[in-house]
Formats: sequence, C-alpha cells, structure tokens
Amino acid sequence: MKQLGIFVLLILAVSCGVNNRKEAEDIILHFEQNKVPDKREAIFHVEAAFQKGKVVLQGETDNQNLKNELLNQFQSFEIVDKISLLPDSTVGEKPYALVNVSAANFRATPRYSSELVTQALLGTPVKILKKQGGWHLVQTPDRYISWTSSGGIFPVTETELQNWRQTDRVIFTGSFAQIFDTEKMEDPVSDVTMGGILELLEQRWNYVKVRFPDGREGFAAPQNWVSFSEFRETIRPDSASVVNSAQKLKGHPYLWGGTSALAMDCSGFTKMIYFMHGIILARDASLQVRHGQSVNPGDSLENLQPGDLLFFGQKANEAQPERITHVAISKGKTEYIHAAGKVEENSFDSQSEIYSEYRKNTFISARRVIGSEGTEGIWWVKEHPWY
Repeated sequence: MKQLGIFVLLILAVSCGVNNRKEAEDIILHFEQNKVPDKREAIFHVEAAFQKGKVVLQGETDNQNLKNELLNQFQSFEIVDKISLLPDSTVGEKPYALVNVSAANFRATPRYSSELVTQALLGTPVKILKKQGGWHLVQTPDRYISWTSSGGIFPVTETELQNWRQTDRVIFTGSFAQIFDTEKMEDPVSDVTMGGILELLEQRWNYVKVRFPDGREGFAAPQNWVSFSEFRETIRPDSASVVNSAQKLKGHPYLWGGTSALAMDCSGFTKMIYFMHGIILARDASLQVRHGQSVNPGDSLENLQPGDLLFFGQKANEAQPERITHVAISKGKTEYIHAAGKVEENSFDSQSEIYSEYRKNTFISARRVIGSEGTEGIWWVKEHPWY
C-alpha cells in the first residue's frame, strides 16, 4: 500500500511537471507572438527548462525591456534567470565598429559559405552584439542583425565612435572610384562605392586626402566627394530626384543580399537610392512594406507617384497569408524601376514595350516614403545616433 502511495505521488509530480512545462512554453510562445519584434531586427531566443521544480529560463536577447517583461510573465513560477543580455562579455570594451572596406558582407550564420543577407558600406557604424572566433554578430543602422567577419570592420569604443562622429567627413556620391596611397594616384589602397564615408584630412583642386577607420590614409580624385555634414543636414528625398538617381544605376547587376551600387538585390536597390537622399529604410522588402503611408493605386494606377515603393509577391488566400518577395520604385502611374537580374525599367501597361505580365499579376500594394520621413522604418540619417 505504501508503495502504491509513492507511485501515485510520482505520477502526480510528473503530471504537474508536464503541465508546468506546457504552461511555461505557452507563455514564451505567446510573448514572442505579441511582444517580440521581427527577429531579423531583434534578438530573442529563450526556452524553458526545469530543475528541481524550478523553471530555468535560458537563452539570449538584446533588449533589457523584453527580458524584464518576460520575467514578469513568470511571477507565479519559481524561476532561475539564465537569459544572457547582448552585447555579451565576448565583445569586450569595443561594442561598436566601422565598416573598413567598400562593401562588407553580412551573412546568416558565422561562416563564409552561409547565405549573404545584407551588406554595409565603407564608414557605416554598426553595433557588435557578440563574437565567435573571427566572426561578429552585428546590428546595422537599419536594425538588421547578421554575422560578418573581422576583415570587413574595425571595432571601436563608444568614445571612439563619438570622436569619429565629430570629425570632418566626406561621402562618396559617384558609382565607383579607387583610393591611392599617394597623390600620384598609382598604387591603390582601396576602392569606394556610392555612400562610402571617410574622414577628410585635406581637400585640394586635384585630390582629396582621406582616412579609413583603421587609420590607413589615401588620396582620391576630388569628383563626387561631398561634405557629409552638409549632406546629412540638407539632403532630402523628392520624387524627381529619387527617380533620377534610380535611373543612373540602370544595368547594374543583381546580387542577392547586395546593398551597394556595385550589385544589389531589390530592397538593397531601394535602400541605396533612399540612403543617398538621407533616409535609412528597413532592410528587406517584407520589412519595408510595413512602413510609410499606404497608397491606393487606383484602378488605372493613376494614384502612384514617382518615388513610391511598389510591392510584389503572393497574395493572401485561404491556404496562405500574404507574402512580399519583391520591391520596386515607381516612376509614376504605370512605370517603375527595380533590381531584377539587373536594374531595369518595366511597366504595368500591356501596350508598353517594357510590359511585364508577371509583375502585373504579382503586384500587391504600394507605400509612400516621401512625406513619412522620420517615422518608424523611414529614419533620417541626420537623426540616427550612430552617424
């Protein structure tokens, strides 16, 4: 009889543990669905384990507020907090970095064979969240989180980042150029592409002398370099200028994950064009579609204005939700320009020589960036604390 009682208690204990585990897992799942931002823009990996009747919350996040809110959800449990807060101890005293090459590659996981998910341009400030060998998990100014190797960035302290922000900087507005070791322009130090930012040391009629984040110095032809402080404070998007800039990149090749003028994917193209007008857009098309003013295109697309973002993909039906897979820049009404194989123009007009039936059939919605500057997902470069 005594053995039966012990057996019943064990069954009840196991049942209670199973129920507690299920309740804890449900709390975390519900919290993620309702509180956690898109995981391309935030770190939140938490799971529950059980030790001696206690709930052990383990994992990591980059947001102290999210962690606190989750812990509050477990007030009825006896918990052990093992959630790491990023940046973690691997980062050390240099939690920021500056991109040190013309276009640094950022990947889904910390290895060279991993998918290229984005890039960052020379002089772009990034936040380091943790390190793993020669790889850094970083967040770019558009909040995107991915891995990059140590060769493309130069880690700095917060003070060094602030000092860099106070230097006299220049931004390159051309498509491509080289930087050389002397004013004779013979031996190259590096290349630079549209949007690259460097410290200005000297400017003359026949050259600019610049300094890289790692201290290298070089000389470049003076064309297409402008004051970054002037650029930051005065540039702003308008319909004509956005379309004109987009057309200057016609024929440039497509690259999945690319965000430079050398080669880019569809959302990398829209990001580049708007960055050169002082605006930081969210990284992916499926993120960009969440921001800006919704536009009713009209039956004949008469409401579309130059500079509007056009979104394509799979429309929602009973079997699946809406899925955005592509973005373009409207030229107004039926014409648009986008990166698809290469940067090219297409039309919704079936009578046009550049008509694309595929794009017309997959067109879903439009958003207006111009007029929404300074709102979520459409950040001013001049207001970003890292620049």
